Amino acid sequence: MHGTHDVVIARLDSARTALQEAKTIQATKKIVDVAAAAEIYAKRQELGEDAIGYAHEIKTEALAQLGVLLSVMEKQSGGRGLKGGGRNRGSEKEPQLNAPPTLSDLGIDKKTSMIAQQLAALDVETRGEIAKRETTLQDVRREQKEEKREKRREENTQRIEVCDDPRTLDAQFATIVMDPPWDWGDEGDVDQLGRSRPTYGTMPLAEIQSLPIPALSDEDCHLYLWITNRSLPKGFGLLEQWGFRYITCITWVKPSFGMGNYFRGSTEQVLFGVKGSQPLKRKDAATHFLADRGVKGHSSKPLEFYELVETCSPGPYLEMFSRHGRDGWTMWGADA
Repeated sequence: MHGTHDVVIARLDSARTALQEAKTIQATKKIVDVAAAAEIYAKRQELGEDAIGYAHEIKTEALAQLGVLLSVMEKQSGGRGLKGGGRNRGSEKEPQLNAPPTLSDLGIDKKTSMIAQQLAALDVETRGEIAKRETTLQDVRREQKEEKREKRREENTQRIEVCDDPRTLDAQFATIVMDPPWDWGDEGDVDQLGRSRPTYGTMPLAEIQSLPIPALSDEDCHLYLWITNRSLPKGFGLLEQWGFRYITCITWVKPSFGMGNYFRGSTEQVLFGVKGSQPLKRKDAATHFLADRGVKGHSSKPLEFYELVETCSPGPYLEMFSRHGRDGWTMWGADA
């Protein structure tokens, strides 16, 4: 096994020397393949962390160099090259003269090309940390995305602080909470609510649909949409129309039974949707919570809900149709 270890190290030494001399995409790609194969072999044969780490280091360096060469080729082709498929493969069209090579022509798949160019775009210090396995490209990319999100949030927060009406803002919110005044006539039932019919003004579904949620939401945004069990289909449609992906349903378990023509309502739902790729701030949040009604009684939402939102989602925060004020939030609604 010791002899095998030395053979692998010697081959990697040769690959590093070859990498310093490589000037073409083909030559650099060959070294990527050699180092990747050596890393896999070293892991399977349990040759030790030094052999595994050495192979990973050379593979990372070779990928970064490959990324530089690919980027140069793409610039030289005016952005016309480096597509995934072969040139006019299976097509009756004549190939264009002087057409740039595709990734398939170069023997490179899209994933390898993406990783290589992402590594090439990093600073030398960060690439070195990845090469030494102190971090991963995935972690670095995640941190970069979060830094960009945090910068946008801070810029939006500053704009929001000097404006009273969120509808006129030149800013977006990272988290939006909505408790629309649903018009129960939209359901098509006759006297559906009976004694529990709300005393506040309601809004037809078409008006709720037209609210400027797409303009008020950041490109990475969480949306919490309060809705009753009866009206869930309407909520799913709204999320889609506003550009959000439905993720899950959060259930508020109420302290007592409510009204109902069939089952008596003891829960209320919050549809959670995501726009972009904004993750939660915590990993231990459940999809239900038990809490008393809010301070304003019937239809008033529990304070525990806002605490849940603040621990799970980033600011700046907007509540549409708010019935009270809350520090650190922009509240929009007649009562607020």
